[in-house]
Amino acid sequence: MDRRERIQRFRDLLRARDWPAVAAFPAPPGWVLRRLLSFLQDPSPGLRWRAVLALGRVAETLPGDEAALREFVRSLFWSMNDESGNLCRMAPEALGEILRARPPLRAEFGPLLPQYLVEEPFETGALWALCRLAEAGCRPEVAPAQLAPSLHHPDPRRRGLARRLQRALG
Repeated sequence: MDRRERIQRFRDLLRARDWPAVAAFPAPPGWVLRRLLSFLQDPSPGLRWRAVLALGRVAETLPGDEAALREFVRSLFWSMNDESGNLCRMAPEALGEILRARPPLRAEFGPLLPQYLVEEPFETGALWALCRLAEAGCRPEVAPAQLAPSLHHPDPRRRGLARRLQRALG
């Protein structure tokens, strides 16, 4: 199978939501993670969200040590920096799924997410990620001042996620 066929096969598995096949795709873990990163920036919102969910499934089943996944998480944080030259708007959602699925990484990377609650264009994605962590039993430290702007934001999705996070945190 050539490169294009391999990528198309992987894309087809994502579109079909065949999570076990995505997680077990016959390619090195780095290749799978890079493909999912590229799909996070796809023009299709459906494919972007499938890539987010697939990252959680892949993180659950990735063999070996945490090194490859840890480096990938670092690259997602870097992609949320203006200096990266390639903003990935779905990075917070991807981080939320990965950290939900891989508890050993939460202590190191979970505390970095709340700062994006006030960082355009990542506020809504950071709320979603923090909700996923809170619902998985992780207690992210979110200051009331960080959450307040979202609780009164004109966007109903953002307000809803802020309330969901508030409830999850108690």
